[in-house]
Amino acid sequence: MSAPDDRGIPDTSFLYEHAPCGLLVTDGDGTIRHANATFCQWLGVDRAQLVGQRRFQDLLTVGGRIFHQTHWAPLLQMQGSIAEVKLDLAREGARPLPMMMNAIRRERDGAVVHELAVSIAEDRHTYERELMTARNRAEGLLAEQKQARDALAVAGTRLRLALEAGALHVWEMDPASGERYFDPGVALLLGRDRPGPVAFEDYVAAVYPDDRDAALAALGRMLHAPATTYRHAYRINGDDGVQRTVLATARAVPGPDGMPGRVFGLLQDITELSEQRAAAEDRALFAEQMVGIVSHDLRNPLSTIRLGGQVLEMAGLSAVHQPVLGNITRATTRALRLVNDLLDFTRARLGQGLAVKVVPFDLHAAVATQLAELAQAYPEAELVHRREGEHPCAADPDRLAQLVGNLVSNAVAYGARGAPVIVASVARADGFTVSVHNTGPAIPEALRAVLFQPMVRGADVGAGSRSVGLGLYIVAEIMRAHRGTIDVESTEAHGTVFAAHFPRAAGQDAPSGG
Repeated sequence: MSAPDDRGIPDTSFLYEHAPCGLLVTDGDGTIRHANATFCQWLGVDRAQLVGQRRFQDLLTVGGRIFHQTHWAPLLQMQGSIAEVKLDLAREGARPLPMMMNAIRRERDGAVVHELAVSIAEDRHTYERELMTARNRAEGLLAEQKQARDALAVAGTRLRLALEAGALHVWEMDPASGERYFDPGVALLLGRDRPGPVAFEDYVAAVYPDDRDAALAALGRMLHAPATTYRHAYRINGDDGVQRTVLATARAVPGPDGMPGRVFGLLQDITELSEQRAAAEDRALFAEQMVGIVSHDLRNPLSTIRLGGQVLEMAGLSAVHQPVLGNITRATTRALRLVNDLLDFTRARLGQGLAVKVVPFDLHAAVATQLAELAQAYPEAELVHRREGEHPCAADPDRLAQLVGNLVSNAVAYGARGAPVIVASVARADGFTVSVHNTGPAIPEALRAVLFQPMVRGADVGAGSRSVGLGLYIVAEIMRAHRGTIDVESTEAHGTVFAAHFPRAAGQDAPSGG
């Protein structure tokens, strides 16, 4: 017996690289170790920009990163696998790409790896329509072997059950005559008691007036263009007083001239889905507001603790108690900085922006005062202040202190141990600059593009230095409020420099407030 003919069958490596889904392998911390060509093409990046350079969670939108940290990672750790999770991948210069994801956690040679398979969620309806077309073709072949009437009856019954199970209703259209047909079940979408005939005029009249023109225009575009599909969501006011949201889809069968010769479509009630989506958006907004409220309320007790520590320090405690008091002061200062960052993040996310109060101030003295406080918070770090220029400056001193604190904290966390952190304040006639320099490993090129986005952190620096990744995002928001800019330069030879440039007059137009 001869072996099966496998000519023309691609090898497994080709099938893996060009599979109709994205395939990835990551370390336990999410670092991408392999991604197939399909995934790279969808994301619009070269493989070299991903493998070893990015973590999977860093490719997600802000909401996706939060979901990954709070749900995805813990579930994968406990269950060993996750199926059909929908997350959005962020793409530079393009809208987020919704993906359906599956993951398995495995241990290989003592190391944990995650194997991921992803597919574009937007293509799901297209795949279903193509499967339906394939099914109809198969039923056509079966009909050739049986009596046509019996085969069509069986197929019609099966199709009706499928449509009813999916709450789908068929509609058809003949573009040449304008004749339209609605499945009797469409009457239920119009709020009627039972299925029955529906006239096109009655259906159009039930469409919510604000949505009617757009729905008809979208259908008209399909009828006047070859090889197009129709997909549009709109609201319907039912006879029962209930407003429903309907998703209408259709595909045209082309005639001899290539233009639509017959249109077949489906109507689906997506009211519940729309309400769930709105509820999810409300929950997300409530969560952000709650973070802001809690952050605001935490500042007073933390400030009281810090003030109490300062009073105790002035009281002259014994040498035994001084280290304990120092730990309390540093922990309180760090907690206050985190609370302030969370509060500012919430304000920025809710569209309020950061409030600044621009006043004339002594740049060098303000930076020196902040560095004196930071020296207590980071006693192991050497903080060096360099001054240049004596021109007058105007900005929000508190926001400037916050900016310096975040940049210095970042430099201490990611800079070389034992090397000084150099903070320069430069006053010029046209503005002023505050820069923070540290030596150490260069920031990866792929990370620089998202460095000032929220929930982005650099390499793992240990549990003691972990943060939620808001520091540089707050720095960028402070500069935006002052109409300034923030730049970063990072090389192995010269280290990393963050430079904040404040224009002399631009800050005067910034929003003011407490």
